[in-house]
Amino acid sequence: MYRFVGAFFCLAAMGNPVLARAGSDPIVVHGQEFENTTAFYQSNFFQDNGLRCGTRMEGLVDKMSAFNPGDCALNSTNPLPEYDAGYVYTIDVVVHIITNFAQTVGNVSDSLIYSQIDVLNEDFRGLAGTPGELGADVGIEFRLAPFDPDGNPTTGITRTAKSTYYQESEAYWDSLAWDPSRYMNLYSTSASGNLGYVPFLPQEGGVGSNADRVVCYWEAMGRPGQGGPPYDQGRTVTHEVGHYLGLWHTFSNGCGIAAPPSCYTTGDRICDTERESTSHFGCPSTTSCSDPDPLDNYMNYTDDTCMMRFTPEQANRMRCTLENYRFGLIEAATNVADATTPAPVDGRRMLRANRPNPFNPTTEISFSLPAAGQATLRIVDVTGRLVQTLVDGDLAAGTHLYSWQGTNGQGDEVASGVYLYQLITNDGTETRRMVLTR
Repeated sequence: MYRFVGAFFCLAAMGNPVLARAGSDPIVVHGQEFENTTAFYQSNFFQDNGLRCGTRMEGLVDKMSAFNPGDCALNSTNPLPEYDAGYVYTIDVVVHIITNFAQTVGNVSDSLIYSQIDVLNEDFRGLAGTPGELGADVGIEFRLAPFDPDGNPTTGITRTAKSTYYQESEAYWDSLAWDPSRYMNLYSTSASGNLGYVPFLPQEGGVGSNADRVVCYWEAMGRPGQGGPPYDQGRTVTHEVGHYLGLWHTFSNGCGIAAPPSCYTTGDRICDTERESTSHFGCPSTTSCSDPDPLDNYMNYTDDTCMMRFTPEQANRMRCTLENYRFGLIEAATNVADATTPAPVDGRRMLRANRPNPFNPTTEISFSLPAAGQATLRIVDVTGRLVQTLVDGDLAAGTHLYSWQGTNGQGDEVASGVYLYQLITNDGTETRRMVLTR
């Protein structure tokens, strides 16, 4: 029995691959036969065709540069201290496991999904005692979504058996996506013959569309991945989430210029990643661009066991991207005073997303109360300091709408940036984020 793996992913998924069953059977990719998945991973064919990552990186256009041209635009980075990891963001993840119709390929167990979330948290938090402990603490955590888009309790996992979805020959994301402005949608499929990809960097636009997603080849999902070494430690998802949060490959655009500020606009747009002329596989010891190559960086192509760090400036750029392009994902920082998320009433959210967002200078905030009672709606900054209280008192049941003009309690304009708005009732506290741009 042979297994046939998907087509290459370049600008779009191509081909109509057919897969048989999982296991140690021979594997066929575009007419090339390999003894098993590990042999495919280790082949020149895999390396020469860049199948470690299908994310398109060259010739990109920064479609959102007018919104935020300096701090973490597509082609430049400005690592301001305000983006350092002073507080922790939590991202809700929904994992979509897609198999062929017969469910002979594509199955990923719940335990592997749990392990993949563990790997993300180890790598993005630089947790002591884990393979990621040498890396920077990005201050971003991931959890399987506890509530679905309608506010109902959920495991954060969906399962679909449809061959055209698994093969990526049909736009599965239009049917399966949970609101991509609120959830990171992680899909396990054939990945079109790659180990993983994202369809675009957030700075290109497309954020919040159904196509906004992270894709991982099912045999590379979790730890240990079912495809075996060298890509069986969950680092494919770590790598692709790096792209999802705005990072380039460490070798993107070649050596670039070593010294600041030019290193923030050349190469991978990061100065504290060692310069590198090309991608690397395995765990070699190489030097290019007059520097030892960053073979242990998650944004390289090396084996999973070699990868163990993001740099501080990569962390800064990802947090900047999260705050300025993917602010809907970070409804609450886990260490902001009095902030918990979500706080459902009868399984449903009461506090709605503000409109517009980003805004200048006015935005509207609405919420619903299932019963009359005490309610407080307040604005705080990201450190938890009170900016303005919009309402504090007894309110009737039903929907309530308030406007915020970007001012503090004294009527003075506040600075551009990320702010939290909190609804406090007897049922708990709900927190969402918004971005003021002046």
